[in-house]
Amino acid sequence: MSTTITLTDITATLGVVFGTSGLILGILNYLRDRPKVVVSLVWNMQIVAKASDPEAGRDCGVVTITNIGRRSVFISHVCLTFGKHHADTILLLLDSVQGRKLSEGDPPATFMITYEGMEKYSKGWKKTRARVSDSTGKIYWSKPDKKIQPSWVKQSH
Repeated sequence: MSTTITLTDITATLGVVFGTSGLILGILNYLRDRPKVVVSLVWNMQIVAKASDPEAGRDCGVVTITNIGRRSVFISHVCLTFGKHHADTILLLLDSVQGRKLSEGDPPATFMITYEGMEKYSKGWKKTRARVSDSTGKIYWSKPDKKIQPSWVKQSH
């Protein structure tokens, strides 16, 4: 029994190898090139400004949004959520409403949170998270910081 390899067999084998390689490379490029957004929420930052500025020395929070992916993403708005204690409350950061495009290598977008009126959310402060929505409807969350208590929290909580 002799087996002969024909040109058709070689071509078919090469087609399978190159087709599979192309599919794998396409999947890897897709996974590498998508946007990856990191959101952080930091409390107890202090505003440093000229002494004559009324904001100088006040405490605030900062939401930082960074695109560490390769594709651009358009941030449509940023909110604060407070967990199940205040499940019906979502605070919109007004400075974020105009939106912002974040491309690969762009500096992070930052938004300041003043502490005015935040005392009423003291009960659920450990569940407070920043929520960022992009133009496609995808939502990115910050991790809750349960270690550092914001200065706006009432001491009874």
